[in-house]
Amino acid sequence: MSATALRTGAAILRALSSASAAHLHAHALKLGVLPSCLHLCSALLKSYAAFGRLAAARQLFDEIPRRDVPLWSTLVSAYTRSEHPQDALEAASAMARAGFRPNGVTVTTLLSACAQLRSPVHGRELHGYAVRNITVLDLPVLNALVNMYGKCSRLADARMVFADMGAMRSAISWTSMINACCENGRPVEALKVFEKMRLAGAKVDEVTLLAVISACTKLDCTSSLRDWVEESAYENGFLENTRVANALIHMHGKIGAVSRSCAIFESMSVRTVVSWTAVIQALALNGHRTAALVRFTQMLRQGFQPDEVIFLIMINACAHSRLMSEGRQLFKSMVNEYHITPRMDHYGSMVDLFCKSGDLTKHLSLSLPCP
Repeated sequence: MSATALRTGAAILRALSSASAAHLHAHALKLGVLPSCLHLCSALLKSYAAFGRLAAARQLFDEIPRRDVPLWSTLVSAYTRSEHPQDALEAASAMARAGFRPNGVTVTTLLSACAQLRSPVHGRELHGYAVRNITVLDLPVLNALVNMYGKCSRLADARMVFADMGAMRSAISWTSMINACCENGRPVEALKVFEKMRLAGAKVDEVTLLAVISACTKLDCTSSLRDWVEESAYENGFLENTRVANALIHMHGKIGAVSRSCAIFESMSVRTVVSWTAVIQALALNGHRTAALVRFTQMLRQGFQPDEVIFLIMINACAHSRLMSEGRQLFKSMVNEYHITPRMDHYGSMVDLFCKSGDLTKHLSLSLPCP
């Protein structure tokens, strides 16, 4: 395999399997192309990170004698995308000690790491570094700042950065601000930001719609807004996005529109455990507890693995309906069959169930293991 062929291989690494990337890596080592070809090294690092092979990515990086800022940025990005934010920050510190200064791309990635860590201290330090060392803060950096401050419960700082963006704002900018408001308990403000976004003519995508649905779910918002959200999802094909469909099921369930929740669920071509949980919760919350049990049985028959959340919903439903036998069986199944460790919420629901049976002491002694 020639060096030219290896460069071509680097261009298509994203389409390869993890094994193919390792195969190309081995050939490059055999030919002596690595670690001198930085372009190929960067492509391999990205490929290993995409497949979650962080150890292989780090080993390759450590073998490269001549590193540059893009290579360091790729390593930082690998850690951040794999949700190892502390490792990302440590890599950035090593980068600085080696005499390299993070560029805008690196700063954007590190801000995402700070958001994952919920670390406003590191985030502010990066913000200060960017202001001092980057001539013009581009849109990705500004968007990352809004996101970071929102995740770190610094809504005032998120507002300030967002306001300073002015006409630069993109759909990502608006969505980041809407999410920041939602995550900090300001759903009304989130919807006001969304209304300004619509007036500004910014394009609404699935991510924006998810943020708006989150705000609607937290509020008793107008039926016209809920209708617009659902119509927008239909018209733009967003209901093919499972996360959007799940969020709509949950939203309608919270306001008692169970028929809409069920209709969206039935229209889904692909369902996940979250989809089943959302529709079962919608039924249970609105008094359709027998129907919730039926859906739960259907879910199990279709091979879905229940989690602790859906068991809590089902045990609560049994408690409200005084379905003693079913509730006890669900608890035993959760512990013995699915090996889920009960939380205090589960025990609380079982106590509620036993209270309604009229013989709390007897049932507690017979049915519940000690937490």
